[in-house]
Amino acid sequence: MTKLLYVYEERIPEDLRALVCSYFPAEEFLIKEMTYRTPPEEQKKMLSWTEVVLFAPGRYLPDEILETAKNVKLIQLWSSGYDKFNVAACKKLGIQVANNGGANAGSVAEHAILLMLAVYKWLPDSHRRTVEGMWVGNKHGLDMHMLTGKKVGIIGFGNIGRAVAKKLLGFETDTVYYDIKRADTDIERALNARFAPFEELLGSADIVTLHLHSTKETQNIIGARELSIMRPQSILINVARAQLVDQNALTDALKNKKIHGVGLDVYLKEPTEPNDPLLMLPNVVATPHMAGSTLDAYDKALKNARENFRRVARGEQPLWVVDC
Repeated sequence: MTKLLYVYEERIPEDLRALVCSYFPAEEFLIKEMTYRTPPEEQKKMLSWTEVVLFAPGRYLPDEILETAKNVKLIQLWSSGYDKFNVAACKKLGIQVANNGGANAGSVAEHAILLMLAVYKWLPDSHRRTVEGMWVGNKHGLDMHMLTGKKVGIIGFGNIGRAVAKKLLGFETDTVYYDIKRADTDIERALNARFAPFEELLGSADIVTLHLHSTKETQNIIGARELSIMRPQSILINVARAQLVDQNALTDALKNKKIHGVGLDVYLKEPTEPNDPLLMLPNVVATPHMAGSTLDAYDKALKNARENFRRVARGEQPLWVVDC
């Protein structure tokens, strides 16, 4: 029987925790649970006891806590991103860390397109005016656009970026992408996407959508200079990490209508605070970091986690191991 430690945030609801545990049969896994607020000494005991760990979501644990994980064969994150987890410490300790193998890529990609459409149609404001019966001032679509036929620039062409490109095929967009590594020709052809240099993409796209991990190299990859390159009628979508965008520069660009609008699912402070100056702007459509949070994505991520735990129990190499 495999000893499994399930680590979660306090805000995770009980029904979601129950769903997670249901994927690990009692005859195969002995499960213990802890949160990030569990007292340090108790965390050390838990980590010294377990053989595999599921972090859902993956958050930072101090090195001195991780050092007690002497018997741990695998730390499994149920997200694709691992920037909030101290992978470097695990590497020094010889503990392998795996992500979810792109299990939430489809869900995040759908959400990116949802935000494209929501910004183009100003969906939250349209809903509010309809509910309140406030049709006075209705611009009759003069401030709205179609996604079909637009030039969409995807920055980051990994699992999620490519999933976005695939879903855009039905909208007949002119899809371009930028990544430090160019995709193979057959992938470009299948997704009807072509490579474009970074600044060329920014300056020509109607929609710029971000699909990068947060690293030292990608922090504030979209700043004042990059926003000034974008067209006044363009929109920015960020369902990846808030750290990719200079928030002050973004606020300025939106206030001064240097860009048309933005769709956001990620923030520097989560949960967000009431009356955040950026979120109060009329050309912002925001959702509460929910892009990858669907039952379908959970199902894939948890099945991937279970498969990885079974692999290490058999003495096999786990899948989707990440590096720092």
